[in-house]
Amino acid sequence: MPPIVEGILKLIGALGLFLFAISRFGDGIQKMFGEKIRAILETQSRGPISSVVTGIGMAAVLQSNVLTFGMISSLVNAGLLSLLPALWIMLGVNLGITVTAHLMAIKLGAISFLLLFVGYLLYSYGKKRNWHYLGQILLNLGLMYLGFELFYQAYQILALQPGTNSFIKPIFLNPWLGFVLGLTLAAIFRSSNTVVVLIQSAVGVGLALSFSDFFSGAFAIIIGANVGAAIINMLVGLDRVSSVKKVNWFLFAFNLITALIWLAFLPFAISAVREISHYLRMGFQWFEIAAFQWPIPRTLSNNWFSGWDLAMAHTMFNMTVICIWFPLSVVATKLKIAMFSEKGRIGSSSATFLDRRALQSPALALILAGHEINQMANMALEMLKSSRQAFLKGQLHLLNGINRDEAIVDDLQEQITFYLSALLSQNSLTEAQSQRLAGLLHIVSDIERVGDHANNIANLAEKRYREQLPFSELALNEMELFFGKSVDLFSKACQALRENNLEQAKQVQNRESNMDKLEEELRQNHIHRLNQGKCWPGSGVIYVEMLSNLERVAAHSANIATVILNDGEGV
Repeated sequence: MPPIVEGILKLIGALGLFLFAISRFGDGIQKMFGEKIRAILETQSRGPISSVVTGIGMAAVLQSNVLTFGMISSLVNAGLLSLLPALWIMLGVNLGITVTAHLMAIKLGAISFLLLFVGYLLYSYGKKRNWHYLGQILLNLGLMYLGFELFYQAYQILALQPGTNSFIKPIFLNPWLGFVLGLTLAAIFRSSNTVVVLIQSAVGVGLALSFSDFFSGAFAIIIGANVGAAIINMLVGLDRVSSVKKVNWFLFAFNLITALIWLAFLPFAISAVREISHYLRMGFQWFEIAAFQWPIPRTLSNNWFSGWDLAMAHTMFNMTVICIWFPLSVVATKLKIAMFSEKGRIGSSSATFLDRRALQSPALALILAGHEINQMANMALEMLKSSRQAFLKGQLHLLNGINRDEAIVDDLQEQITFYLSALLSQNSLTEAQSQRLAGLLHIVSDIERVGDHANNIANLAEKRYREQLPFSELALNEMELFFGKSVDLFSKACQALRENNLEQAKQVQNRESNMDKLEEELRQNHIHRLNQGKCWPGSGVIYVEMLSNLERVAAHSANIATVILNDGEGV
């Protein structure tokens, strides 16, 4: 096989291995820390600094531009995150994503093969789920290092081929060509990380370039990679609501303007990055001696920091984006500048929170499904209240709305069930996520049944007034009492679901047994009136059916509370 073909094939194979490994690495992190990620995503009120920190943390663990930006865009699209907090989180994501470059700068040598072995053992034979997930993380981290080494070997082969240097040299000697190359590669790979690692692995290959020329071109490529990642996010969000587009355009503009500034002052930027790297390297060497109390060979630190200057360039660029644009956006918010303002409520242009693009993140998909279920529960609750008014107050104009909403609730049940089934089929869920998904499916079914009972009561109301069926004042008072308790119980169950309030869920569970006793008491009262001839037979049928429907509403409320409690115990 010709050496140039061998080098290209090895480079392509290494790229595929690295992209697969980093994807599985993030998947393992999601599974291991799924509930913590869910808790972070569910935070509604975000200050500027906490938003940036959230973005840094999310990206640092997930290490995926596409996944983290996609999660944020889905939250904005669903109306769960407003424009400026989303922008601040994305600025933090830009910085957090640079962790991979620092990891790859660490030369583990043969230790990377130990990661592969230990990771395989834990992944295949770990008895606890967390050991299994840790094994997945270590195994894929080892594969990332293996891919990095294969990159280096492929470059060594290609560097010896005639014409290679003449092709590469112009790119590194012309920063603008490097910028365009980095932008293009990041857009193709949908990741700035991969581009930076590709450049890091070329350190020391010998491309007939001085280190200063190599670093200048490499830095320009890294700058372009950051802009390219923002472009992909902007293009992917074109079909989302205007708020998502606005956030993505802001991020792209911030990265592009900062990139142009750094390219204009590239020699100064290189000098600043290398100076900072030098002092940090000296600090690390001091720590080696101070911590271990023996002189560490200089070669160890040099290997440890090989390629670290490029990782620092990646980090320093994104820190600059934050330092420039974060305070400006905060000040613009205080001054209420129009371009940073939000017109009306941020949210989805459709009636649904469900976003199929969020299925790649189980934690996020479960959050969106939960909000859709809350919307469904609120609709069922309004149906129940309207049926009460229709039956007890004779407001028959509400019946058409109840019938319409009943069809919507049925449709929501179908959509949510399909969405959760798709999530289950496309992902390997953690135990907690599987338990939550199963619980949500049960809750959806219970809410749909409450909607059915509200519609049944609406039909009873229509029958009562159409046939002019009489009810004694005592019977009406009993029905109003039981109706009020049933509606209140379901309302509290909905609130417990919305707020994940375990204490309120326990109260709903305890009160349901009292509802059973009250229903039995009211039935006995009805039988007593029948025996005394005080009850009209047709009215008696409606009375019994009313009690039966309301008792089932209470039972479904208790079922919802049980799921909330079980989910709370599993977290």
